[in-house]
Amino acid sequence: MEHSKLKVSVRESTGKGVARTLRRSGHIPAVVYGSGKAQSLSALLKDVEKAMQGHAGRNGLFDLEIQEGKKNRTALTLVRDIQRDPITGKILHVDFLEVSEKAKIRNKVPVEVIGTTPEGVKKGGILDIVHRELHVECLSFQMPDHITVDGSALDINQTLHVRELVLPAGVTVLDDPSLVVLHVIPPKAEA
Repeated sequence: MEHSKLKVSVRESTGKGVARTLRRSGHIPAVVYGSGKAQSLSALLKDVEKAMQGHAGRNGLFDLEIQEGKKNRTALTLVRDIQRDPITGKILHVDFLEVSEKAKIRNKVPVEVIGTTPEGVKKGGILDIVHRELHVECLSFQMPDHITVDGSALDINQTLHVRELVLPAGVTVLDDPSLVVLHVIPPKAEA
């Protein structure tokens, strides 16, 4: 998996006023968690948006180039949380989790439905995506951007469970194997 590089700098002060000042200057506050501690950071908003839209996406790996005064250090991280403005959708804050390439990590991964229109939908049924995210565990470099699910063979009243998913190599779903991911429900009768 490709890593996105992101330059960030350490910030000493925290709080709402500092966050507002950062946002007005085109930066956003961020935090990196790792080694039992948290470190407050700031990053250019345009760089963060570009990295999120690029290949890495939401579950990609980020090489944070952290500027601590005159010295720099690099940290391999994964996005843990993104706070967005509810009206504009603009990124307000990002939490990163420092990871190791040798240790397994857990994260939520979105489900992406692929394939042709399910057989049951062609007969008037409705495709219901019950779970849009799954909890997975794998090595950091194996973390998928999404899990693809093909529901094209589903007929009315048929379901697709977690145990039936085809997963990328090294990825384990932590959710209950009998959990329904999608199903085709019958059409409602007209009154």
